[in-house]
Amino acid sequence: MMARKVKVSASALNVRLHPHSPEIYMQWMQSIYSKRLIAQVHGDRHGMISSLDRSGAASNVITGAITTFVKFDGDGNWFNSEHMAEATDEDISEINIPHNLFPNAAAFYFYFDVQEHKIYFQTYSKGKVLTAGSALRFFNGLSVRSEVANEFGEAKITIVQDKSSLESMFAIKRIKEINIKILKPNTDIFDDNFESNIEKHLESTGSREFSVSYKSEGNGSIKPDDDIKKISKVALENGTVEVVGRDERGAVRLNSENFPKELHDRYDPEQQSERSAFFGLIPARRNAGQ
Repeated sequence: MMARKVKVSASALNVRLHPHSPEIYMQWMQSIYSKRLIAQVHGDRHGMISSLDRSGAASNVITGAITTFVKFDGDGNWFNSEHMAEATDEDISEINIPHNLFPNAAAFYFYFDVQEHKIYFQTYSKGKVLTAGSALRFFNGLSVRSEVANEFGEAKITIVQDKSSLESMFAIKRIKEINIKILKPNTDIFDDNFESNIEKHLESTGSREFSVSYKSEGNGSIKPDDDIKKISKVALENGTVEVVGRDERGAVRLNSENFPKELHDRYDPEQQSERSAFFGLIPARRNAGQ
């Protein structure tokens, strides 16, 4: 009888530090790990980088794990479910949880391509989920900590979004607005004149992002041309695209951040480890034949 195959999935974040180099991104992640920093994931769930492997550094890769857990406010009010009332001081005096222990932990592998400055992270593990939005909140929370920001500056981080989302977003019946935001890019993002023009413009004006908005004439509809599509594709990895309009059901507001790039597969746990199955999803590894 064949073993039941298990789901493995991943999404990605694009991290930008200025000035950037593979070494800077390695140092940034190493600093976060060595300082054992904790940041919010969602609600009372927090997380930290719990392991880091630099054995692939020569190939511009570092890997590790994100462990998430519940971090609650021990100074808040407690509830006694047996007495159906707020816990008394006597009840609370019996609670003794060491400050370094957190319940309901879950671990997710990550793969950081420091050349492409992309963090691929596991989104599903043993029934636990780490969404793209939660991963973005987590790494943003780490990047703004003074221990990190004072050394590296505040990283600009965005969700790598699904390119096919543009097709569905631009297919709505009537497009009233298209709002495109591009965060200050690294020089390896653009090509031709678009690269030099946008990069120089942001540098010379001391700006960190570039936004462009299209609004339809009267009751008409915007027709996305090749230029709009080109800028929008760049924004999928370096910003966001928002489309506002109407379809058969009424008003529509779509944002590309709600369509993260997702990688999926299934593996046989008797033949392959979860870690190996996750790494098998990463495009850079597949393209290199690893």
